[in-house]
Amino acid sequence: MGVTGARLRAVLGAGHARPVGVWPEASPGPSALTAGFTRWFGTPPSGLWHAPGRLALMGEHTAASEGPALYVCLPWGVTAAVGTAEDPGVRVATVNGPLSERHRAVREVTSVVAAAREAGLLKADRGVRVILGSDLPEHSSLGHSAAVGAAVALALSDLAGTTPPDGLPLDLRVGLEARSGHLVRVNRRGGRTALFPFDLEGSDLRLVLVDTGALPRRDLRPVRAAELARAQETLGPLRAVQDLPAALRRIQNPALRDRVEFAVTETHRLNAAVGLLREGRFGEVGPILSASHLSLRRFDLPLPAVETAVEAAARSGARGARMSGWAGTSYSLVPSERVENVVSGIREAFRVRGRPEPRVRVALPSEGARRVD
Repeated sequence: MGVTGARLRAVLGAGHARPVGVWPEASPGPSALTAGFTRWFGTPPSGLWHAPGRLALMGEHTAASEGPALYVCLPWGVTAAVGTAEDPGVRVATVNGPLSERHRAVREVTSVVAAAREAGLLKADRGVRVILGSDLPEHSSLGHSAAVGAAVALALSDLAGTTPPDGLPLDLRVGLEARSGHLVRVNRRGGRTALFPFDLEGSDLRLVLVDTGALPRRDLRPVRAAELARAQETLGPLRAVQDLPAALRRIQNPALRDRVEFAVTETHRLNAAVGLLREGRFGEVGPILSASHLSLRRFDLPLPAVETAVEAAARSGARGARMSGWAGTSYSLVPSERVENVVSGIREAFRVRGRPEPRVRVALPSEGARRVD
């Protein structure tokens, strides 16, 4: 069942959601991507580039109030075989065949190509051809579209002999700037990023990711963005609020007060997490992640399936757990010796509740985008 069907089931409340599509076991290798490029476009690619998926750790729900956010990149991602052509069109395919212009990946590539033209990296009379391969699921909160964009942005800048242009969306820059054993702090107000150590391997910790496939009855992002914008009309920038009780007394709408409380306290939690990271106290971030998850209830999140995953992880020995993104994905911070218990506990909790089995993967913070061939 595709995303449209899954969303309809969510609206109707018809049964439990399950993960949409597949989580590929492996991406097509360089030879397969090169052969696919030659088959569909009649010439070999100029090279292959890889960009990772990414996991939002904290702060992704406060974009409308320009709050900061923390991300790590994942071991899975998108590999793109890229070349230019003499006509100015943009054509995108997988090894199995062309993608339609409405496909999210095609829209992402088209946007990146437009940015490259504006930055002078690609002449107006030159087109772009792309073959995509991936071991990252498309329909989850793990940044598939951003990985597509980052891989192609890096490819076009490499082919032009320069670095990716300024002004790329922050989602893409996370993948371009990430490093193994680090996380990326995004400052939305200034459009800046910064790397902080997050050496989970050295601390004998792991991230356990859970893709439940659950969807809200409607996309909450524009609704919450509008609510935060309304609150800032009264309070000014939420990131600057110092006296939260006084600020809440100025808001009459109870739901809006909940949104403000979450946005303000989330920034404080994120700053506390960064303080621990600076001192290398990675395992102590767990309780902050759990507190962030609980606070998401003031955003009418998390979804029941995600609550099941988070609660099961906590009972099974995770240091902390949280929803990631806006739909059915969660993650937990787990000592390596407890990973098997946590994974088993999550699967058992879904079985007991009669929910479809989620997809569970174990990860470490991984390298950012790079050329692979």
